[in-house]
Formats: sequence, C-alpha cells, structure tokens
Amino acid sequence: MKNIIKLFILVPFLILTSCTDVIQIKLDEGSKIYVVDAFVNNLRSNQVIKVTTNANYFSNQETPGVSGASVILKDLTANKQYVFNYTSNGKYVFTLTPADTIAKTDHSYELNVTLDGVTYTSFAVQKRTAVIDSILVVQQEGSFGPAAKDTMYNCLLLARDKADNNPDYYWIKTFRNDTLAENPDELNVSIDGTGGIVNDPPSDTIYFTPPGTFLSFKSFHKYDKCKVEVHSVSKETYFFFIQAIAQINNGGLFATTPENVKTNIVTPDGAKTKAIGRFNMAGVATKTTLVQ
Repeated sequence: MKNIIKLFILVPFLILTSCTDVIQIKLDEGSKIYVVDAFVNNLRSNQVIKVTTNANYFSNQETPGVSGASVILKDLTANKQYVFNYTSNGKYVFTLTPADTIAKTDHSYELNVTLDGVTYTSFAVQKRTAVIDSILVVQQEGSFGPAAKDTMYNCLLLARDKADNNPDYYWIKTFRNDTLAENPDELNVSIDGTGGIVNDPPSDTIYFTPPGTFLSFKSFHKYDKCKVEVHSVSKETYFFFIQAIAQINNGGLFATTPENVKTNIVTPDGAKTKAIGRFNMAGVATKTTLVQ
C-alpha cells in the first residue's frame, strides 16, 4: 500500500518536472531562393529595388541582402532603360535627377534581375491613381474611464476615383510625423476607393468610402503631421496584398493550411535557384496636413 501511495506522488512530480525540458527543433534549411521587392513609383525620390535571400525560420535577424546582381528596369513604351546600382543590404538604387521620370501612367515595364548568369523577369503596367481632395481631421469623442490628458484626433481621407467600368486598385499608405504605419493590421487597400468594384457609376467620380477613407487607426496629437500616399497597383498586386493579409492573420481555432503568397517574378527553366517576390509600377497621389 505504501508503495502505491509513493507511486501516485512520484508520477505527478515526474510529469511536472518533465515540462521544463528544452526541446531543440532542427528544421531542414530548405532550398535557397531569391526574393525581389520591386515597388517603383513616380515620386520625386530615389527608387529602390531590394534583392534578398531566405533565412532560417527561427532567425530573428533581417533576411540577408544579395549583392552582385544586375538590376535593370525597362520602359517598353518609351524604349528606355534604367540601371539600378547596388548600395548595401540588398538595396539597388536609381538616383533621380530633375530630368528623370521613370514611372508614367499606362506605360508598360519589364524588370530584369540577373544573378549568376540567370535573368529573372517580371512585367507591369502603371495604372492611374486617384485625386485627393483633402484630409479631414476629426476630434475623438470621449470614452469610458479616466479623462485623457490630451485631446486626440483621427484623420480621414477625402479622395475621388475616376468613375468608369475600369476598376482601379489602390494601396493607401499613412504616415504620422513621417513614420509609415506599417503594421500588418494597418495595411489599407481598396478597389475604386470603396469596398469593391463600382459598376455603371451615376457620375464621373466616385468618392472614397470606408475602409479607403480611414488613414490607419492611429490617434494623432495636436500639431502632429498626417500624410497620405495613394499608390495605384495592379489587380494582381491588390490580391497579393489580400492573400498576404490572410496569411499573416491565419491562426487560432479556424486556421487553414498555410499557402505561399503568389509571385509575379518569373524564374527561367533550368535555373538552380528560384526567385519570388512582387513587381509593381505605381502612380502616387499625396497630401499632408497639420493636425489642429
């Protein structure tokens, strides 16, 4: 009987102590891939295309940059090409001069990234962007709990989309004091400035509606600077963002099987190393206001 009692005492002790063991997981490193991040636009700033490679799954470090690539952007419509030069950390930069205009509406473009004699390609057409009227600053109403020390504000975008039966896709970036709102839950994309495609519009413009009007869900202090950029994106890039959002938020009880986010970077047959990523040419409308 004493032995049985000792056994009942010993088993829970062993179970509890075993929970503190550190488990070392070794994952297959997998095949090497290249990742191309090529979002080029018509803003008057240096244009950057980033080429990186994959890192270990549990690594907390930035993905390693790839040097030694030839990065060339071709304007197929104007028969021009732009060479991007390597700087650091996988960044290839085209430095604009006052005479340079890389991105033009309705022009077709080809991106060539050559590594170890293999050329990876992608194609894009620059789409039109929206017209920004203004940024509306709205004071937040009071809420339950102690009164806030400072009055807080939200910013809303008042903009217009060209109304026809050609859908326009937008990526809306918000900045607070020149800092981009870049958390996954702050990624803001829309079609025709609304929640979906607008067919047979009754007027020549479509006014932006939620979620396109919300400049992230950040709160602004008085005298903060609120800036918005409306980037035109292709239909494929819009759904790339939608898929990326779904994968980022894919967890919990109703999680689905993870899937690879689609790429528009083409790897030639016979290449030993695959390239993935996204290439998009954007027209950008931008506006800044002081919160007051």
